[in-house]
Amino acid sequence: MYFWGNIFCMRKTTVTILLLLTALLWVNTSCQKNVHRTSKVVMLAQGITFDDQAFLQSCKNGLEQAKNDFDLECEYNIDTTTTRYRERLEYYAGLDFDLIIAVGHMWNDAVVQASKEYPDIAFVLVDAALSEQQPNALSILFDVDEVAYPLGYLSAWWARSHDSTDPAVGFVGALEIQQIRQFTEPFLKGVDHFNQEYSATIAYGGFYASTFIDTDLGEQLADSLITLGADVIFGVGGQTGNGALLMAKERGKWGIGVDVDQSVSIPEVSGILISSAMKRLDNAIYAVIQSYIENNFNGNGIYTGSLANEGVEMAPYHSFYAQITDSVKLAIENIKAGIMNGTISTGWINPVTSKPFH
Repeated sequence: MYFWGNIFCMRKTTVTILLLLTALLWVNTSCQKNVHRTSKVVMLAQGITFDDQAFLQSCKNGLEQAKNDFDLECEYNIDTTTTRYRERLEYYAGLDFDLIIAVGHMWNDAVVQASKEYPDIAFVLVDAALSEQQPNALSILFDVDEVAYPLGYLSAWWARSHDSTDPAVGFVGALEIQQIRQFTEPFLKGVDHFNQEYSATIAYGGFYASTFIDTDLGEQLADSLITLGADVIFGVGGQTGNGALLMAKERGKWGIGVDVDQSVSIPEVSGILISSAMKRLDNAIYAVIQSYIENNFNGNGIYTGSLANEGVEMAPYHSFYAQITDSVKLAIENIKAGIMNGTISTGWINPVTSKPFH
């Protein structure tokens, strides 16, 4: 009897061990599936190349870092066409991609429709707010007003320091749309801040070009502003903004860049570029991908890159560092601190919430 009892105990123990091993195997498999459930990610854009040393390169850098850290399978798709947004989204949705990232406001309608048709796929619209919120779609926006404002202050100081007779600053914007105005309007508010602080009268003005891709037009508009007296040119928006910076160099003036550190993206203007209003697209895209992998994807919501989360930054002063006085550097740091704690308003109104950002 003891013998059979021992065999029974052994059999019971064996069954228990097998059940435990099965449970452990299931848990391990489940965990592995969870870790790799966003293994297929595609980034789509309109343009010529992701390796542009500028806006699209920064987006790519964010995905590449996530690819390395989270073992993702990634693809990139770029095209100059303006008519195949929906078709391109549906192609990758049909290939069972888990996360589809579309770069630029032009993708809005296609992303809204695709997110409805493919509820099991997550979509991200970069640098624009979706016109319709969807539970599986997220927008990435940037509080670029938070860096454009102190750069306006800096530009006003620079203009007065280098033109004692009739100092002025100007901007050339690509399109008169929210994404461009969020740079230009707070930039001018920063000039106002300087004027009020020093009882100065730094003049300012600007033009919108109605296109992102016309370098020559950007040059022409900047040339007009310089002829009118502008000492510093803020070039905002694609090749058009780049053209404005190139003209500033040609006319012996100074510039402020956008999106990335344009001393790097356009090295030929590095000698006249005081700083740039940077969107840290890489940081934002990485953070959103990480949130998705960790099951914290904020569908129906917006991820906002700000000074506080290093989503926007002023580029280094590079060769101009020694020329900017310590008092002005300190003033700019105090302005940024005031923007972050809410004691300084950039003047920009968030059209998504109809409330000021600060």
